[in-house]
Amino acid sequence: MQDTATERRAAQPRPEQGGKMIVIQDLHKWFGQYEVLRGIDLEVTPGEVLVIIGPSGSGKTTLLRCINFLEEYQQGRIYIDGKLMGYREQGGRLVKLPDREVSKMRADVAMVFQLFNLFPHMTALENVALGPMKVRGLSKQAAYARAREVLERVGLADKVEAYPSKLSGGQQQRVGIARALAMEPKIILFDEVTSALDPELVGEVLAVMKQLAQSHGVTMLVVTHEMLFAREVADRIVFMDGGKIVEQGTPEAVFTSPHSERLRAFLKRFFER
Repeated sequence: MQDTATERRAAQPRPEQGGKMIVIQDLHKWFGQYEVLRGIDLEVTPGEVLVIIGPSGSGKTTLLRCINFLEEYQQGRIYIDGKLMGYREQGGRLVKLPDREVSKMRADVAMVFQLFNLFPHMTALENVALGPMKVRGLSKQAAYARAREVLERVGLADKVEAYPSKLSGGQQQRVGIARALAMEPKIILFDEVTSALDPELVGEVLAVMKQLAQSHGVTMLVVTHEMLFAREVADRIVFMDGGKIVEQGTPEAVFTSPHSERLRAFLKRFFER
C-alpha cells in the first residue's frame, strides 16, 4: 500500500518551480561560546511537509525557533515567503526589526510546542480565539467562529467549553494545534509535540497532523522522533547532527539507503530492536 506522502505527491505535485516559502542561507547561532547551528542551508517549497530528525542536542529545536524568530540568529539569513525574518539589512549588517514588525511576521509562522502552554483560566474556545483577536484583529464573533471551526477540525467540537485541566494531554495538544491553525499561518512548526504525552495519547495527535499533511495547504516543518510517522507523512526528511544538516532526501531514500554512517547509526536505534 502506498504511504501517505507518496499518495499526496502523486495527487498534487509539489510546486518546485514556484517561489520558496522558506530559504535559509548559511545560518549560524551561538549561545555564548557554543555554536548550536553551524551553517544551515535549506529551502522549503510552499505546502511541503518537511520532517527534521536527529539526536538530542543536534540543533533541531533551535532551528525552528530561529525560523519564527523566538531565537535571534547572529549570522546568515532566513527568508519567509521572500521577506527577511526578524531583521533588515543595513550596510551588509543585520539590524533587528522593531518588536511590532517581528510580531506581525511571526503571526505567519505558527509554532506548536512540546508543552501545551494553554492558559489554564480559559476554555479551549477562548485559548484558540485569543490569537486571531489580539494579533489578527478579528472581532470576538469572527474569532470564536474560527475557533469553533478549527476545534472541530482537530476532533474537539465537544470540548469547546472545557478548561485545560479537564482535558487529557492529547486533547490539550490538539487545542495547541487548533490555536496554530486559527491564525491561518503560512507555516506551522511542530517541535516534538508528542514527547510530553503518555504513549497511548500519541496516536490521536499524530492522526491530526497526518490529516493536516494530507490537506495540501499549510507548509509544515516537524521535529520528531516518531520515525514511522516521518516515513509515512514527510515529503522530505532532513537529518541533523552537531548543528549541521548531514543528509536529506525522500523518506524512501533516507530510510532505505542512508549515505552517512551517522544517519545509519541513528536509524538503527529505531528499526533494529
